Amino acid sequence: MANLAGQTISDFMDPSLVIQNGDQIVSEAVRRMAQYEVDSLLVSIGNEVKGMVTYRDILFDVVSKGKDPTKTTLREIMKTPLITITRDVKINDAISLMNKNNVRRLVVLDNGMPVGLVSQKLLAGNIARQAIPLPELEMPNKIRCPYCSSIFDDKTALSSHIDNIHIGRGLFEGNLARAHELGSINPAHDSPKTL
Repeated sequence: MANLAGQTISDFMDPSLVIQNGDQIVSEAVRRMAQYEVDSLLVSIGNEVKGMVTYRDILFDVVSKGKDPTKTTLREIMKTPLITITRDVKINDAISLMNKNNVRRLVVLDNGMPVGLVSQKLLAGNIARQAIPLPELEMPNKIRCPYCSSIFDDKTALSSHIDNIHIGRGLFEGNLARAHELGSINPAHDSPKTL
């Protein structure tokens, strides 16, 4: 199979863009994210897109700091400047740019206008389906916990950490004694898609 890492990102980008004004409050922005089933928003100041806000930004920059989401604006928490690419950028170059700038998403521009997003998750999923060898993803030597961002040397240590800290001791091994602490899954409630 051809090596897709050398292909351009135009076929791999997500065209679902939601642009919100920087003066919008965070609580309203979260409603928009749920409505459009996205996990990030582009933020405009005046008539120009200047930054991005993700669910992660809201969690760490608003919730964890005890800020009021009904008074905090997107302008206050947006990440700027945007890291952008054009449609003709190769997949491996996009991955390198994300790693270099320590970001998970890039804004795709066409004639200077945003036309889509490309994310690590989206690229990794497409590359895996196309059987591209994973070493081309430039994986770091350490593994980061997806819940708290703690860093571990290997998957075994990460798995133990998640089991002990985030899920509950023994849950992965079938011990359901603390399962009630996790709450229940309500299939009638649709959660937003993530990139």
